[in-house]
This record gives sequence, structure tokens and C-alpha cells, in this order.
Amino acid sequence: MKKLLTCILFICAVSTADAKTLTIGIDLSASNPLLSHKNFAHVASQHVSSEINKLKDGDVVHVKTFGSRKDALNLLNPTFEISRRLKPSKVAGIVAQYIQSLPEQKEASQSSTNLVAWLEFTTGFNCAENSQILVITDGLESSSYVDGNQLLQGKKSLPKAEVNLKGCALTFYGLGAGWMPQQVKIVRKEWERWAEQAGAAFTAIIP
Repeated sequence: MKKLLTCILFICAVSTADAKTLTIGIDLSASNPLLSHKNFAHVASQHVSSEINKLKDGDVVHVKTFGSRKDALNLLNPTFEISRRLKPSKVAGIVAQYIQSLPEQKEASQSSTNLVAWLEFTTGFNCAENSQILVITDGLESSSYVDGNQLLQGKKSLPKAEVNLKGCALTFYGLGAGWMPQQVKIVRKEWERWAEQAGAAFTAIIP
């Protein structure tokens, strides 16, 4: 996180109107294995790095965290613009290091998962340019919208999507990590339905 904050002051650039955007959402809720398992954090960071390294000059990377709506940590949203001076490999290294540091930051763990609200309220996804939203999450919504345990059991559904993400590719990396197969299927189906309503092309990468 320290390097990300340094980036805000020194090396981050302002995005351009026509740039393709990669938004990296990092789930800091306690249910996400990213916070407690170094191996998961490592493989997640490698996947994020591979996506960043596909970007070209002018493309933009947003790094955003979510969990509790009340946690001020989620207000820190570094933005990088890929350029000759700030190459994809440099950005990938900074972001990967931050992700790999999370299992050591127990204080970062948050008590709820407001993933729906994050997707609906976040600005700058830039879906008109066929951009990507890559979310490091187990996919368990646990908020005022739906109880996480009831969602896992298929007793409650995600709310109707109230956002237009048409043109964006929405990827959940880590959906269902550590769950029973039936639970994975239930929650994946819910997010497929939600993403279809929102107009996004949805992919779940299940460890």
C-alpha cells in the first residue's frame, strides 16, 4: 500500500478519454482467502500482472478496494497510465507486491462484502471502450442486499442489477475459493444472471 500511495504523489498519470481501462477490484472482506493465504495472494497477483502486461501506451489501470461501505481505506484509488516512462511491467510489479502483502495485513480485513454496491457506484470503468473489470474476490456478497450464508445455500438471490456495464468484460478471479462444489455453482449462477442484466460479459476463474 505504501508504494501505491507513493504512486499517487509521484508516478501516476491522468487517464485520457479514449484509453482502454483495466479496473482491478480487490475484495478486502474477511471471507476472501486473499487476506489469509499467501499462496492464493501469490497466484492472484500473477494473474493480475499478466493482465496489466497486455496493456499498451495510453491504457489506464485503476486499483480499487472494497468490502465495508464505511471503511476509509477504500477511498484510496491509485490510477496509472501506461506510457514509455511507466511501462506495464512497472505497474504490474507495484500492484503485485501490494496484493502479495495483504495476508500480512490482518487489520485490512473488513466485516462485510459490498460487491454489488461497488460495481454499481464505482465510476470510471469506461465500458464504452471495451474495458475490463478484474475483481479479486470469492464472490460472496454479504451486505444489506443479501445475507452471505443464505446466498451460499441458494435461499436468497442477488438483487437486480441497476447499472449499465455494456461493453465491459467482468472477471471474478477466485470465485468460490474453498467452498463446496454446489455452493460454487449456486453463486456463479447468481453472478452470471446479475452480469447479464448489467450487460457485462462475465467470466469466473475458480481456483
